[in-house]
Amino acid sequence: MKIVCYDPYARRSDLEAAVKAIPGIVFDRPSSLEEFAKSLTNAEILVIGNRAYSQGVANTILVNGEALRWIQFTTSGIDNATKFGMPPGLVVTNASGLRAFCVAEHALMLMLALVRALRDTEAGQRNHVWCRDHVTPRMDNLAGKHLVIVGAGAIGQEIARKAAAFDMRITGVSRSIQPMVNFTRMRPRADLKDAASEADILVVAANYAEDTRTMISRDVMAALPKGAYLINIARGALIDQEALVEALQENRLSGAGLDVTEEEPLPLNHPLYAMHNVIITPHIGGAGSSGTGAGMGRILADNLRLWIAGKRLEKVVIDKTA
Repeated sequence: MKIVCYDPYARRSDLEAAVKAIPGIVFDRPSSLEEFAKSLTNAEILVIGNRAYSQGVANTILVNGEALRWIQFTTSGIDNATKFGMPPGLVVTNASGLRAFCVAEHALMLMLALVRALRDTEAGQRNHVWCRDHVTPRMDNLAGKHLVIVGAGAIGQEIARKAAAFDMRITGVSRSIQPMVNFTRMRPRADLKDAASEADILVVAANYAEDTRTMISRDVMAALPKGAYLINIARGALIDQEALVEALQENRLSGAGLDVTEEEPLPLNHPLYAMHNVIITPHIGGAGSSGTGAGMGRILADNLRLWIAGKRLEKVVIDKTA
Protein backbone atom coordinates (compact mmCIF):
# COMPACT_ATOMS: atom_id res chain seq x y z
CA MET A 1 0.00 0.00 0.00
CA LYS A 2 1.45 3.33 -1.09
CA ILE A 3 1.14 6.58 0.87
CA VAL A 4 2.22 9.89 -0.62
CA CYS A 5 2.84 12.83 1.72
CA TYR A 6 3.00 16.23 0.04
CA ASP A 7 3.25 19.19 2.40
CA PRO A 8 6.14 21.55 1.57
CA TYR A 9 5.16 23.95 4.38
CA ALA A 10 5.43 21.50 7.29
CA ARG A 11 8.13 18.82 7.39
CA ARG A 12 6.68 16.36 9.90
CA SER A 13 9.23 13.76 10.95
CA ASP A 14 6.69 11.84 13.03
CA LEU A 15 4.76 10.61 9.97
CA GLU A 16 7.42 8.22 8.66
CA ALA A 17 8.12 6.94 12.17
CA ALA A 18 4.42 6.36 12.80
CA VAL A 19 3.85 4.16 9.75
CA LYS A 20 7.21 2.36 9.80
CA ALA A 21 5.90 -0.28 12.19
CA ILE A 22 2.97 -1.15 9.91
CA PRO A 23 3.91 -3.90 7.41
CA GLY A 24 3.45 -3.46 3.67
CA ILE A 25 3.50 0.36 3.60
CA VAL A 26 5.45 2.33 1.01
CA PHE A 27 5.83 5.93 2.18
CA ASP A 28 6.85 8.47 -0.45
CA ARG A 29 7.60 12.13 0.20
CA PRO A 30 8.02 14.15 -3.03
CA SER A 31 9.62 17.57 -2.69
CA SER A 32 8.28 19.25 -5.84
CA LEU A 33 5.05 19.33 -7.82
CA GLU A 34 6.73 17.44 -10.63
CA GLU A 35 7.85 14.67 -8.26
CA PHE A 36 4.38 14.70 -6.71
CA ALA A 37 2.76 13.99 -10.07
CA LYS A 38 5.01 10.95 -10.59
CA SER A 39 4.65 9.78 -7.00
CA LEU A 40 0.84 9.62 -7.24
CA THR A 41 1.06 6.61 -9.57
CA ASN A 42 -0.52 3.65 -7.73
CA ALA A 43 -0.85 5.72 -4.51
CA GLU A 44 -3.91 4.78 -2.48
CA ILE A 45 -3.50 7.38 0.29
CA LEU A 46 -2.51 11.04 0.20
CA VAL A 47 -1.38 13.00 3.27
CA ILE A 48 -1.46 16.77 2.72
CA GLY A 49 -2.14 20.07 4.48
CA ASN A 50 -4.80 22.58 3.49
CA ARG A 51 -2.24 25.29 2.75
CA ALA A 52 -0.41 23.02 0.30
CA TYR A 53 -3.64 22.20 -1.56
CA SER A 54 -3.33 24.75 -4.37
CA GLN A 55 -5.02 24.81 -7.76
CA GLY A 56 -1.89 23.24 -9.24
CA VAL A 57 -1.99 20.43 -6.68
CA ALA A 58 -5.70 19.86 -7.34
CA ASN A 59 -5.07 19.62 -11.08
CA THR A 60 -2.17 17.23 -10.49
CA ILE A 61 -4.32 14.99 -8.32
CA LEU A 62 -7.17 14.96 -10.84
CA VAL A 63 -4.80 13.93 -13.66
CA ASN A 64 -2.50 11.52 -11.78
CA GLY A 65 -4.43 10.36 -8.72
CA GLU A 66 -6.60 7.69 -10.28
CA ALA A 67 -5.66 5.17 -7.58
CA LEU A 68 -6.40 7.51 -4.66
CA ARG A 69 -9.08 6.35 -2.24
CA TRP A 70 -8.33 8.36 0.92
CA ILE A 71 -6.96 11.83 1.65
CA GLN A 72 -5.74 12.51 5.21
CA PHE A 73 -5.33 16.22 5.91
CA THR A 74 -2.77 17.35 8.46
CA THR A 75 -4.96 20.39 9.19
CA SER A 76 -8.45 20.89 10.54
CA GLY A 77 -9.48 23.08 7.62
CA ILE A 78 -9.95 21.65 4.13
CA ASP A 79 -11.42 24.76 2.49
CA ASN A 80 -8.72 24.96 -0.20
CA ALA A 81 -9.51 21.40 -1.24
CA THR A 82 -13.21 22.23 -1.32
CA LYS A 83 -12.50 25.32 -3.42
CA PHE A 84 -10.08 23.75 -5.90
CA GLY A 85 -11.72 20.34 -6.09
CA MET A 86 -11.04 16.70 -5.23
CA PRO A 87 -11.57 13.50 -7.22
CA PRO A 88 -14.87 11.66 -6.70
CA GLY A 89 -15.22 8.49 -4.66
CA LEU A 90 -12.85 9.45 -1.84
CA VAL A 91 -12.99 9.41 1.94
CA VAL A 92 -11.46 12.57 3.42
CA THR A 93 -10.26 12.89 7.01
CA ASN A 94 -8.76 15.85 8.85
CA ALA A 95 -6.79 16.58 12.00
CA SER A 96 -9.51 18.30 13.98
CA GLY A 97 -8.48 19.10 17.53
CA LEU A 98 -4.78 18.50 16.89
CA ARG A 99 -3.80 22.16 17.39
CA ALA A 100 -6.79 23.30 19.46
CA PHE A 101 -4.58 24.07 22.48
CA CYS A 102 -2.32 26.22 20.30
CA VAL A 103 -5.06 28.15 18.48
CA ALA A 104 -6.73 28.78 21.84
CA GLU A 105 -3.48 30.24 23.18
CA HIS A 106 -3.37 32.52 20.16
CA ALA A 107 -6.93 33.69 20.79
CA LEU A 108 -6.05 34.53 24.40
CA MET A 109 -2.92 36.33 23.21
CA LEU A 110 -4.99 38.52 20.88
CA MET A 111 -7.51 39.27 23.64
CA LEU A 112 -4.80 40.20 26.12
CA ALA A 113 -2.90 42.30 23.58
CA LEU A 114 -6.01 44.33 22.87
CA VAL A 115 -7.28 44.91 26.40
CA ARG A 116 -3.76 45.58 27.73
CA ALA A 117 -3.07 48.17 24.98
CA LEU A 118 -0.01 46.32 23.74
CA ARG A 119 0.22 48.32 20.52
CA ASP A 120 0.51 51.54 22.53
CA THR A 121 3.30 50.20 24.71
CA GLU A 122 5.09 48.78 21.65
CA ALA A 123 4.95 52.23 20.04
CA GLY A 124 6.37 53.74 23.22
CA GLN A 125 9.25 51.27 23.21
CA ARG A 126 9.94 51.89 19.52
CA ASN A 127 10.00 55.66 20.09
CA HIS A 128 11.97 55.45 23.37
CA VAL A 129 9.03 56.94 25.30
CA TRP A 130 8.01 55.95 28.84
CA CYS A 131 4.28 56.08 28.04
CA ARG A 132 2.77 55.02 31.36
CA ASP A 133 0.49 58.03 31.83
CA HIS A 134 -0.69 57.84 28.23
CA VAL A 135 -1.36 54.11 28.20
CA THR A 136 -2.79 53.40 31.64
CA PRO A 137 -6.21 55.02 31.04
CA ARG A 138 -6.65 52.91 27.90
CA MET A 139 -5.94 49.57 29.59
CA ASP A 140 -8.50 47.00 30.68
CA ASN A 141 -8.66 43.40 31.93
CA LEU A 142 -10.17 40.09 30.89
CA ALA A 143 -11.40 39.36 34.42
CA GLY A 144 -15.14 39.90 34.68
CA LYS A 145 -15.64 40.28 30.94
CA HIS A 146 -18.41 38.44 29.13
CA LEU A 147 -16.81 36.28 26.43
CA VAL A 148 -19.06 34.93 23.68
CA ILE A 149 -17.48 32.11 21.68
CA VAL A 150 -19.11 31.31 18.34
CA GLY A 151 -18.39 27.64 17.71
CA ALA A 152 -17.99 25.13 20.51
CA GLY A 153 -15.86 22.49 18.85
CA ALA A 154 -12.40 21.48 20.04
CA ILE A 155 -10.97 24.99 19.64
CA GLY A 156 -13.95 26.77 21.15
CA GLN A 157 -13.91 24.43 24.14
CA GLU A 158 -10.19 24.96 24.69
CA ILE A 159 -10.61 28.75 24.50
CA ALA A 160 -13.35 28.48 27.12
CA ARG A 161 -11.16 26.34 29.38
CA LYS A 162 -8.31 28.83 29.26
CA ALA A 163 -10.58 31.88 29.51
CA ALA A 164 -12.20 30.48 32.64
CA ALA A 165 -8.82 30.77 34.36
CA PHE A 166 -8.99 34.52 33.66
CA ASP A 167 -12.32 34.73 35.55
CA MET A 168 -14.36 35.48 32.45
CA ARG A 169 -18.05 34.73 32.06
CA ILE A 170 -18.39 32.52 28.99
CA THR A 171 -21.31 31.92 26.63
CA GLY A 172 -21.12 29.49 23.73
CA VAL A 173 -23.07 29.81 20.49
CA SER A 174 -23.31 26.47 18.71
CA ARG A 175 -25.53 24.11 16.77
CA SER A 176 -25.74 22.04 19.95
CA ILE A 177 -26.93 23.72 23.13
CA GLN A 178 -26.11 20.84 25.47
CA PRO A 179 -24.39 22.09 28.65
CA MET A 180 -20.59 22.11 28.32
CA VAL A 181 -17.79 22.39 30.84
CA ASN A 182 -16.44 25.96 31.30
CA PHE A 183 -19.42 27.56 29.52
CA THR A 184 -21.83 29.47 31.72
CA ARG A 185 -24.49 29.22 29.04
CA MET A 186 -25.01 27.63 25.63
CA ARG A 187 -27.16 29.34 23.01
CA PRO A 188 -28.28 28.17 19.53
CA ARG A 189 -27.05 29.76 16.30
CA ALA A 190 -30.45 31.42 15.94
CA ASP A 191 -29.60 33.50 19.04
CA LEU A 192 -26.29 34.77 17.64
CA LYS A 193 -27.40 38.39 17.33
CA ASP A 194 -28.84 38.45 20.86
CA ALA A 195 -25.73 36.78 22.26
CA ALA A 196 -23.55 39.34 20.48
CA SER A 197 -25.52 42.17 22.09
CA GLU A 198 -24.26 40.98 25.50
CA ALA A 199 -20.61 40.36 24.55
CA ASP A 200 -17.63 42.30 25.79
CA ILE A 201 -15.49 40.10 23.54
CA LEU A 202 -16.78 37.99 20.64
CA VAL A 203 -14.50 35.17 19.47
CA VAL A 204 -15.15 33.40 16.19
CA ALA A 205 -14.13 29.74 16.37
CA ALA A 206 -16.73 28.17 14.07
CA ASN A 207 -16.12 25.85 11.15
CA TYR A 208 -16.38 27.42 7.71
CA ALA A 209 -19.04 26.15 5.31
CA GLU A 210 -21.42 27.76 2.84
CA ASP A 211 -24.06 28.15 5.54
CA THR A 212 -21.63 29.89 7.91
CA ARG A 213 -20.15 32.35 5.40
CA THR A 214 -20.39 35.91 6.83
CA MET A 215 -22.31 34.56 9.82
CA ILE A 216 -20.82 37.51 11.72
CA SER A 217 -22.90 39.76 9.53
CA ARG A 218 -23.44 43.50 9.49
CA ASP A 219 -26.45 43.01 11.77
CA VAL A 220 -24.49 40.89 14.24
CA MET A 221 -21.69 43.46 14.22
CA ALA A 222 -24.20 46.25 14.84
CA ALA A 223 -25.58 44.31 17.82
CA LEU A 224 -22.20 44.27 19.58
CA PRO A 225 -22.07 46.81 22.41
CA LYS A 226 -20.03 49.94 21.78
CA GLY A 227 -16.50 49.23 22.96
CA ALA A 228 -16.61 45.47 22.38
CA TYR A 229 -13.74 43.51 20.86
CA LEU A 230 -13.90 40.96 18.04
CA ILE A 231 -11.43 38.08 17.63
CA ASN A 232 -11.26 35.72 14.64
CA ILE A 233 -9.03 32.65 14.73
CA ALA A 234 -11.20 30.50 12.42
CA ARG A 235 -11.67 31.61 8.81
CA GLY A 236 -11.81 35.13 7.40
CA ALA A 237 -14.95 34.53 5.35
CA LEU A 238 -16.97 33.92 8.53
CA ILE A 239 -16.99 37.71 9.05
CA ASP A 240 -18.44 40.46 6.85
CA GLN A 241 -15.06 42.16 6.56
CA GLU A 242 -16.41 45.35 5.01
CA ALA A 243 -18.82 45.79 7.92
CA LEU A 244 -15.95 45.12 10.35
CA VAL A 245 -13.84 47.86 8.78
CA GLU A 246 -16.72 50.31 9.07
CA ALA A 247 -17.36 49.41 12.72
CA LEU A 248 -13.69 49.95 13.55
CA GLN A 249 -13.44 53.20 11.59
CA GLU A 250 -16.51 54.54 13.38
CA ASN A 251 -15.08 53.46 16.77
CA ARG A 252 -18.12 51.31 17.51
CA LEU A 253 -15.67 48.54 18.40
CA SER A 254 -12.66 49.04 20.64
CA GLY A 255 -10.60 46.73 18.49
CA ALA A 256 -10.19 43.48 16.59
CA GLY A 257 -7.66 40.65 16.68
CA LEU A 258 -7.48 38.80 13.37
CA ASP A 259 -5.39 35.73 12.61
CA VAL A 260 -7.38 35.20 9.41
CA THR A 261 -8.79 37.48 6.74
CA GLU A 262 -11.23 37.05 3.88
CA GLU A 263 -8.41 37.20 1.33
CA GLU A 264 -5.00 35.83 2.28
CA PRO A 265 -2.51 37.37 2.13
CA LEU A 266 -4.43 40.51 3.04
CA PRO A 267 -3.94 42.94 0.11
CA LEU A 268 -1.07 45.37 0.59
CA ASN A 269 -3.15 48.56 0.86
CA HIS A 270 -6.08 47.15 2.83
CA PRO A 271 -7.36 49.61 5.47
CA LEU A 272 -7.07 47.02 8.27
CA TYR A 273 -3.27 47.31 8.13
CA ALA A 274 -3.34 51.00 9.09
CA MET A 275 -5.79 50.72 12.00
CA HIS A 276 -4.27 51.31 15.41
CA ASN A 277 -7.00 49.27 17.11
CA VAL A 278 -6.39 46.12 15.03
CA ILE A 279 -3.86 43.36 15.59
CA ILE A 280 -3.25 41.17 12.53
CA THR A 281 -1.29 37.94 12.58
CA PRO A 282 -0.71 36.04 9.29
CA HIS A 283 -2.78 32.87 9.90
CA ILE A 284 -0.29 31.42 12.38
CA GLY A 285 -2.62 30.43 15.22
CA GLY A 286 -1.70 26.76 14.86
CA ALA A 287 2.06 27.32 14.73
CA GLY A 288 4.38 26.25 17.52
CA SER A 289 5.74 23.14 19.19
CA SER A 290 3.80 19.94 19.58
CA GLY A 291 2.66 20.98 23.05
CA THR A 292 -0.14 18.87 24.50
CA GLY A 293 -1.80 17.95 21.21
CA ALA A 294 -1.89 14.38 19.89
CA GLY A 295 0.77 14.03 17.21
CA MET A 296 -0.18 13.93 13.56
CA GLY A 297 1.79 10.70 13.28
CA ARG A 298 -0.47 9.04 15.80
CA ILE A 299 -3.61 10.25 14.00
CA LEU A 300 -2.29 8.87 10.72
CA ALA A 301 -1.16 5.54 12.18
CA ASP A 302 -4.45 4.99 14.05
CA ASN A 303 -6.46 5.72 10.92
CA LEU A 304 -4.17 3.58 8.80
CA ARG A 305 -4.79 0.57 11.03
CA LEU A 306 -8.54 1.15 10.73
CA TRP A 307 -8.19 1.47 6.96
CA ILE A 308 -6.31 -1.82 6.68
CA ALA A 309 -8.94 -3.51 8.85
CA GLY A 310 -11.74 -2.17 6.65
CA LYS A 311 -13.26 -0.13 9.50
CA ARG A 312 -14.60 3.42 9.50
CA LEU A 313 -11.89 6.05 9.90
CA GLU A 314 -11.73 8.70 12.62
CA LYS A 315 -12.24 12.42 11.86
CA VAL A 316 -14.10 11.83 8.59
CA VAL A 317 -15.26 15.07 7.00
CA ILE A 318 -16.25 13.79 3.53
CA ASP A 319 -17.18 10.27 2.48
CA LYS A 320 -18.01 9.81 -1.19
CA THR A 321 -17.28 6.10 -1.26
CA ALA A 322 -20.89 5.04 -0.85
